[in-house]
Amino acid sequence: MRRRNFFVLVMSGIAAGAALVVTRFVPSPAKQASSAPVQPAIPGNDNPIVIENALPGTGGWQIPQLSQATTEIQVYVGARSVAPGQSLTFFVSTREASTLYTLAIYRMGWYQGTGGRLMSTVQLHGQAQGYYDPVTEELVDCPSAFSDPATGLVEARWQPSYTLTVPADWTTGLYLAKCVDNHGMQTYTTFDVLGNETAPYVVVTADTTYAAYNNWGGRSLYPNTSKGNIPASKVSFDRPSTSQGGSDQALVFEANAIHWLEREGYNVAYISSIDVHTHPEKLLQYKAYLSIGHDEYWTREMRDGVEAARDHGVGLAFLEANGSYWQARLEPNSRGVANRTIVCYKVLTHGNLSSDSGGTFQSELWRDPFYGVDNTRVTSLWRDPVVGRPENALIGIMYSDYNSTLRGVAWNFNPANADAPFLAENLLSGTGLQSGQAFDNGLVGYEWDRVFNNGHTPPGLQVLATSHVLSIEGIKDTSNTTYYIAPSGAFVFASGSIYWTAGLDNYRYDPTLYNTKEGEEIPAIQELMKNLLAALIEKHTM
Repeated sequence: MRRRNFFVLVMSGIAAGAALVVTRFVPSPAKQASSAPVQPAIPGNDNPIVIENALPGTGGWQIPQLSQATTEIQVYVGARSVAPGQSLTFFVSTREASTLYTLAIYRMGWYQGTGGRLMSTVQLHGQAQGYYDPVTEELVDCPSAFSDPATGLVEARWQPSYTLTVPADWTTGLYLAKCVDNHGMQTYTTFDVLGNETAPYVVVTADTTYAAYNNWGGRSLYPNTSKGNIPASKVSFDRPSTSQGGSDQALVFEANAIHWLEREGYNVAYISSIDVHTHPEKLLQYKAYLSIGHDEYWTREMRDGVEAARDHGVGLAFLEANGSYWQARLEPNSRGVANRTIVCYKVLTHGNLSSDSGGTFQSELWRDPFYGVDNTRVTSLWRDPVVGRPENALIGIMYSDYNSTLRGVAWNFNPANADAPFLAENLLSGTGLQSGQAFDNGLVGYEWDRVFNNGHTPPGLQVLATSHVLSIEGIKDTSNTTYYIAPSGAFVFASGSIYWTAGLDNYRYDPTLYNTKEGEEIPAIQELMKNLLAALIEKHTM
């Protein structure tokens, strides 16, 4: 989408030429204790998520205020996901050679409200392999780095620092690796551990979108965060992340859903969007697919795989906004390692996306070598005529607009068909939700989706909520929350609100990013989410 100054600050961590000092809202112990605990591990309970979350947790995964590294230590991993028993390589650079640092690996979850569990620590001697300075937007002392002026691609190409063999007993999940140098400066990288393939639910982390926003080396897919306002058309996983202390978008967009799902004891598996790309057929082994983050960049393999899952009866939930907005491609890196480069040729133009035609925000089609050769893979908006697969054909709604000054908008529950039997029988039980009820907790956020009258709306689409928003140009718009039943019987839900999962859990990476009432949970949203999850794993009649 068009990149807004607010989101540039969030993703890059740089404001007005200086390092952004990130503050965090950490729930008090009393508030944590007030939330329902995870189910205890009892004999015969074979749910690995319940068993895992009964183990002792820690808040040590968080980076203390003023300890977030900028140039002192930087890190990335050689894969976005790894199975138990497989190896994962870490690439770390410190400002000075032989600097002592600790690599600590945490699994994200509930853990009695602490949010994580320490899985492994190792002390290492640093290698001075160069770094990116976000203030000067320059690479410093990084002779190994590879760059392609034609595409803007930047790869760090550092030497390996540590190789982890993932223990066989590590539970599937999102993992944070935190590097702490001998001065206490700290940074993250993230990866998924696979497994639990018999779980009914699969949670997908939005790794392709992470790469799109990362501007390490001075180039991202956006001019606002690219040196000289020149965006790249190719970006790499082979470099550290500049987003949120290196955590990509996981702590802003995915942590709330993860905490809540594991607090409630749902039996879930975690995979990366790269796994969906490489093995889309594996989605068929689950009953429900959960997109929990800012899931904007999809390859054709991802789109085809999720549509095929729906058409085979797998339920789908899109818990935030702006899903499947850009078509991207995956390519090998410069050394031939598969799926390490995200490709998306585009230009940010003026215009209003709120129109049903989709506005004038387009890709630079002529630059894409696939244009005119295989237009099904051209890196454009999915709704653009060259591809002709609008997102709402799958999701039910699609991205409408944004407002970088709008930190949050009330979510208004006002179903268009309040008397629909399915709504009352399957979704509203125990929620206390009443038509016309509003929750002024900032859940809509700065981006939203809505119903489009473009001929691709799934039959029987039902509107649960219509919230009133104002675009950055001052245009009145709406955000919709919807569901529909596919011909296969699959239930498909879309929140249409980029901060909707903030109602599930009281963790906030940075409270200034939200207007979400200082971390308030919303019991009605939590109960609705329970009903949605139940509906997702059942087949229904239209």
